[in-house]
Amino acid sequence: MSKITVVQAGRLLDGTGQVIDDATMIVRDGTIEAVGPRGTIVIPADAEQVDAGDMTVMPGLIDCHTHLGGASSPNYTTWVVEDDLRQAILSGQQMRALMEHGVTTIRDISRNGLRLKWAVNNGHMHGPRIVACGPGLSRTGGHGDAHNLPCDMIQRSHPWAMLADGPEELRKSVRLLNRMGADAVKIWATGGGMWDKELETDQHYDFEELCMVVREAAMVKIPVLAHAESLAAAKDCLRAGVATLEHGEELDDECRRMMVENGVIHVPTLQLFLGPWFDEYPPPPREGLENYRGETMVEKEKNRVADNFTASRLAGVTIAVGSDSFSSIDVPYGASTLSEIHTMVETGMPESDAIVAATLNGAKALRVDHLTGSLEPGKAADFLVVDGDPLDDIRSLAQDRLRYVRRGEQLWLDELTPPAHRSPAR
Repeated sequence: MSKITVVQAGRLLDGTGQVIDDATMIVRDGTIEAVGPRGTIVIPADAEQVDAGDMTVMPGLIDCHTHLGGASSPNYTTWVVEDDLRQAILSGQQMRALMEHGVTTIRDISRNGLRLKWAVNNGHMHGPRIVACGPGLSRTGGHGDAHNLPCDMIQRSHPWAMLADGPEELRKSVRLLNRMGADAVKIWATGGGMWDKELETDQHYDFEELCMVVREAAMVKIPVLAHAESLAAAKDCLRAGVATLEHGEELDDECRRMMVENGVIHVPTLQLFLGPWFDEYPPPPREGLENYRGETMVEKEKNRVADNFTASRLAGVTIAVGSDSFSSIDVPYGASTLSEIHTMVETGMPESDAIVAATLNGAKALRVDHLTGSLEPGKAADFLVVDGDPLDDIRSLAQDRLRYVRRGEQLWLDELTPPAHRSPAR
């Protein structure tokens, strides 16, 4: 027997940028059946009613860049030497934190992400839709290495990376990832600045290596996402044909033109750089940095990153939300997703565009926009009810303002239906 739910609210943000005031949405068995203004849709007599009053209904959030590695510490050596089973348990809690903040779909780079995807898809636990990359590809001594530990330990136990050098090792690694069930391939094309031999401005894979990864992944229809924090690496990644550019905080007009022309999506992880990151990891020297406003090099770098983001946005580059959550201490799961949305708005992006970046654009980046990302008939009923209007105040999109969270047939939070009338959780 079908389960029908009718949701009525003061406004509905559909994820495409459109707003429906005084809205009604009908959900049947976890799929959206109809959306429109109140009074234009026939409501089935046996439908369960969810009255959201003057609140806002919007699509579930999509985080395009997480690491569900289960790391309990931000220290990159500890990541590798921690007990693998303990990390597996903690990764489940990290996933739970994303759910509690309204994140219904993620793209994850970690070994445990593949396992969590299996558990969720097979009904063993509730969780977000997971586009799983498995471990990302790092060169020896790169951002996915812990340089003071043996390489074979990295290959066995790094929570979200594997080492590969040269075109043939990269070819084999892509094939191994496909064998593991990866939905996408992550590559660290530059360093990340966690120690002095892998600066953000250091390119770690050359054009030939990048082309090998993209070409090999394309043979099995797997997209490639590239961590690229330098201009030269970003250009090589774009010329090689990556699908999304992660971080990308040093772009020029040529990069942006290639991104617009080829539909490459930018996942800027803005809150990471505009937050306290540089207090712990000082920014690298960059050409022209002295010309930016600010009293210190950190202030100048933050302003440069903000200007880079604004230039991409104004050039028409498609922007999607990604938190880069890798540790509950430094980049807490879920909270950092919301912070990324808030930071985009505070850096000049209109609220409506930030909502699209966190929903439909994320679905496009993950290639699941036929399933989710917007509240349209035929798509999964992945949605939130927010006590407030994020178009008026983006910070009303907050964990303590969520009143209802649903992913398809999974009901994660319900503070709107009287307990006596609630259907059993599914």
